[in-house]
Amino acid sequence: MPTYIITNTDTNETTEKFCSWNELGIFLEENPNFKNELTTPKIISGIEGKTHKVDDGFTENMQRISEAHPNSPMAEKFGTNRKNKDRKTFDVVKKRTSLGKSHNMNATAKEFKPGQLVT
Repeated sequence: MPTYIITNTDTNETTEKFCSWNELGIFLEENPNFKNELTTPKIISGIEGKTHKVDDGFTENMQRISEAHPNSPMAEKFGTNRKNKDRKTFDVVKKRTSLGKSHNMNATAKEFKPGQLVT
């Protein structure tokens, strides 16, 4: 059930009333000195987890974008088309250079190209 904000027009005192829409209508008819205040509804569209899943089309689109940017944080979350060898090479580059110490992934993406060898 929703919570409604009602105001007593005699005292200008505002209170909350937790009831159904029909019960609110009955209350306002019986008490003409109260009026319902106009407020925005509090709508929860869903919470990701057990009850709400991300649409497969959205995930597919994110994977397509992450394939275009293989060194981005989005690629870490949604996956890329890079081969396992390229991922391991990138991890070694990150570990052995200053790239791993900085959080600037754009610089990392410019320096690392899939398929390059690290010695």
